[in-house]
Amino acid sequence: MKNIKNRLIILLGIALVLNSCQDDFLDQKNPNALPTSEFWKTTADLEGGLNAVYHSFKEEDCVYMGFENQRSDISYPSYLRPLSGIFEYYEQLFNNTSKLPNDKWAALYQGVFRANQVIEAYERLQGTFTSGSDSELVALRIYAEARGLRGWYYFMLHNTFNKGSVVLFDFVPKDKTQYQKSLSSSAEVLKFYRDDLEFAKENLLKVPLIATAPAGRISAGACDAILGKSYLYEGNFGVAATYFKSVMDNYDYALMPSIGSNFTTKDEFNKESILEVNYTTTLKSDQTDSDQLLSSTLGQQIGASGWSVSYPASWLIMKYKNDPVDMLDPKNLGLTDAYGVVKNRRFSERTSYSVALVDDTNPDFGYYGFNTTAEIPKFAKQWIAYWRKYTNWDIQNTDETKTSSGIIARSGVNVRLIRLADVYLMYAECMIETGNLPEARKFINKVRKRSHVVLIGNASSTENAEFNDGKTSFDELTYNKSELTEHLRYTERPLELAFEGGDIRLIDLRRWGVTKERFQYLSTLRYDQYNLIANGNGKNPIRYRCVIYNTGDIPDANVSGARIAEPDLNEFAAAAQNYDAERNGYLPIPLSEINSNSNLYK
Repeated sequence: MKNIKNRLIILLGIALVLNSCQDDFLDQKNPNALPTSEFWKTTADLEGGLNAVYHSFKEEDCVYMGFENQRSDISYPSYLRPLSGIFEYYEQLFNNTSKLPNDKWAALYQGVFRANQVIEAYERLQGTFTSGSDSELVALRIYAEARGLRGWYYFMLHNTFNKGSVVLFDFVPKDKTQYQKSLSSSAEVLKFYRDDLEFAKENLLKVPLIATAPAGRISAGACDAILGKSYLYEGNFGVAATYFKSVMDNYDYALMPSIGSNFTTKDEFNKESILEVNYTTTLKSDQTDSDQLLSSTLGQQIGASGWSVSYPASWLIMKYKNDPVDMLDPKNLGLTDAYGVVKNRRFSERTSYSVALVDDTNPDFGYYGFNTTAEIPKFAKQWIAYWRKYTNWDIQNTDETKTSSGIIARSGVNVRLIRLADVYLMYAECMIETGNLPEARKFINKVRKRSHVVLIGNASSTENAEFNDGKTSFDELTYNKSELTEHLRYTERPLELAFEGGDIRLIDLRRWGVTKERFQYLSTLRYDQYNLIANGNGKNPIRYRCVIYNTGDIPDANVSGARIAEPDLNEFAAAAQNYDAERNGYLPIPLSEINSNSNLYK
C-alpha cells in the first residue's frame, strides 16, 4: 500500500486514466496535471474518474486467481507428481512478506482510493449539474457505480484479509498523516460495504445505464448477487436466499445453452454473466502487449506453459472424469469428430470445457486431445491435466504464447467473477440449510441439465417434472440433508465452478469449517499413472504418465499401457500438516502496510 500512498499524495486529484480496452470506454483525457479543484467540474470529469476506478477493477491482482486457488483443495501447483520444490501457498507456508497478500492489498486499495475520488467529487458538486450531458441523472449514475465498485473492493478485502478487519477509507487522504488509520472491526467493514452496495443497487435501478454505455459496468443485479454472498458467508441463509431470488427473478439473466460460453472470447457479456472483467488483445496504435490493463495473463498462468502456477488437483480430475454422462440425452449421442468418426460423448460437456485431459475423446476437442487447436504440443511427460477455462484453445492453433507478440502471453478472455450458475447453487445451499430439499435439488438439476449429465433424485418427484421428458436420466437416489450437503460441497460446486470467481472455493471451505479436515482426507488418497498410446488420424503418439486413476481402479478400454507404480503419488500432505485456521484461513495484513501505517493497531 506504500507505493499507492506515495502515488496518490503526488497526484491528489485522480489516478491516471489509461486508454480503452473496449471502444472509448476509458479513452479519456489525463487529468494528472490538474489540481483537484480545477479538474472536478462536470459529469465528464466524473466519468473520467470512474473510468480509472474500472481500470483498477481490471487489475489481475484484485482476485489473484492463480495463487489464491493454490490455497484451496482444487489446485495443484505443478505438472510434476510428486512435487519438486517448495510452493508456499499450496503448502500453507505464506506470511505477511509473501507476494500474494502484499500485491492483492495494494490493488484493492488502489480501487478504493480511486472510487473515493469520484464519490467525494460528486458529493461536492451535487446540485450544480444542469442539463444534457451534465444532468443530475447522469451524475447520479456515475456516483452509484463508484459506490458499487467500492462496495465490491471492500467485499473482497473483508473476505480475504485478517478475518475481515481492515482499514476503512471513506475519504481521499490529503496528506501523509491521513493515511495513518487504525483497523476497523469486521462488523464495521461489513456494514460499510453493504451500505455502498444497497445504495448502488437502489439508484442503478432508478437510473439505468445509458444505452451507449459499454458492457462490463457494475449493475443492480451484480450488487444483489454480492449482497447475497455476504449474507451466505455469515450463515444468514434466509436473507441470502432473498437476494439470490431477486437476482434470478428481477433481471434478465439465464443459463447459456453451453457452459463453454462462459470461458472463452466467444459469447462474452452473455446472459449468464453477472459480474465480468473485460479484457482484449486488440491494441491501439500507442499500446503494447505489456499493458496489463488491456489483456490478461490468466490463460498462461493456468494453461499448459512454463508460466503456469495452477493445475487441477488429482481428486478433481477423477471427479471430472466420473461426472456421469446421460446416455438418454441426444446431446451426448452420435457426435462426429474431426476425423469423421461418429461416437458418443465420453466425458461430460462441463468436464471437457473445464479441464483438458489427454484421454478426452469428445468430438468437440478432437481425438485424445491431439487436434488442430492450441493443445497439440501439450501433455508431455507427466502432464496429466490443465485448466481449459480461460485459455485460448478455441482461437489459437499453437499455444498460449502465440496470443500476443510479447514475452509474456496475453489473453483477451474476459474473467467472469459471478455467473448465474453460481447463484443457482448458492440458492440451493440456502434451501438445504432452511429445510427445503426439493427446491435445492431442483436448482442443482438446472445446472446439471445444462451439461447433459445424469440428474439427481427421482424421476417421478414433483421438483423434477420440468426435466422428466423421457430423454433424461436420474440417479433415483433420495438425498437427505446430509447427503445433499455432501453432494453440493464436494461434487456440484467444484465441478461447475472450479477456478472461478477469484477465491470462492477457498472461502467455501473456510465458511463450512472443513479446510483442515479436507486437506487431511485428500492427503490419504493415492493415484497411479499410466502411459497413453493414442491411435488418432493414423498416428500412434505416446504420452508418458499422462493418465491417472485412483489406486485400485481398473482403467477403461480407452487407455493403453501398463500401470506405473508410484507409491508416494499423493497430494496435500504438507497442507494437511501446516494448515491452521487462525494463521491460514485469511491472508495476513501485509508487511508493507504494517511498516507504513504507524496507527494500524491503535
